[in-house]
Amino acid sequence: MGNLAITYQYIADILSFKSSNDMLEETLSDKEFDWDNIVIEGSKHLILPAIYCRLKTKQLTHLLPEELDIYLKEITALNAQRNHEIISQVNSLSELLNTHEIEHVFLKGSALISGGYYDDNAERMLGDIDILVANNQLDLAFDILKKNSYYPIEQTLGNDFFEHKHLPRLKTDKYICAVELHRKLFVSHTDKALSCSNILSSSQLINTIAIPSSKHLLLHNILNYQINDNGSLYNSVSFRSAYDSLVILQRKDCSTINSNSKLIRNYFNLLGIFFKDIPEKYSGTNFVTKFYNFKLKHLKFYKFWNKLIKLIDFLWIIISRIPHFIKNKAYRTALLKDRRRIFSHMRSVLKNT
Repeated sequence: MGNLAITYQYIADILSFKSSNDMLEETLSDKEFDWDNIVIEGSKHLILPAIYCRLKTKQLTHLLPEELDIYLKEITALNAQRNHEIISQVNSLSELLNTHEIEHVFLKGSALISGGYYDDNAERMLGDIDILVANNQLDLAFDILKKNSYYPIEQTLGNDFFEHKHLPRLKTDKYICAVELHRKLFVSHTDKALSCSNILSSSQLINTIAIPSSKHLLLHNILNYQINDNGSLYNSVSFRSAYDSLVILQRKDCSTINSNSKLIRNYFNLLGIFFKDIPEKYSGTNFVTKFYNFKLKHLKFYKFWNKLIKLIDFLWIIISRIPHFIKNKAYRTALLKDRRRIFSHMRSVLKNT
């Protein structure tokens, strides 16, 4: 795979709501078309079900090699069943929180599938269920879930000494997903539009499930990738996040957003390389897009650059925690006690860079 930009463009054309079906059909009909690269990158970006569903919507699944068609159909069916179980879990959580008058909204993937944003719920692959809860009810919500089959997962020592955007993850043996109760959406980044109070006060109720407004869903999707998933740090694109944005942008109540933020502009600029769905006022060419294109066309440099950024980010975390180690005796004691796990993690990071 010498030029990742080509594979990314093919994936974008499959996912896009505005790409030419005729041109896409012509491209996919080529006997030399490399489906392996689509599967490899689609798997990395957690979008294989979305790729299959979009090909089905565009009536192009007949162009898939027979074995690949069976494989993608099976993965999509499994994801559809998983999401059906997740929706049942969301309904159960919603009923439980509403019974105790806990002000909340579901976030990210669980909000999107509960809100009917996808033509087919099988399109979206989900991990945890994220719920934003009013700050003054957060501990109460945590206790309520613990009394209803959920139990906290063992945390690393950092959970005791550094602020997190959510409480410890909760698991249950009754349902498929772990749950994270959020006090806020970001650890250090501040965005007034995405404050807890703003999101809760403008939430929408769809089939008794409370989710953020379309505008807040879009802003959170963008900034969650750029900040929490380090998309801005690595100057990269996530096609799962990209497809979520395209789906949300289809809504009339989400036709305009404030793009003054550099993080938002860069996000749309990178998507604009591949998608015609991005409004011209949000997309543009700059150093960020040129550098990203360069990386995609020079994969050895791309891999080297990502490893370098990962190493720098890891070293910065260590440096930033040195003052805590010096000043905080409890942190120093806990760190020394957990040294085997920490050294193992450090070796793993250094080995992979």
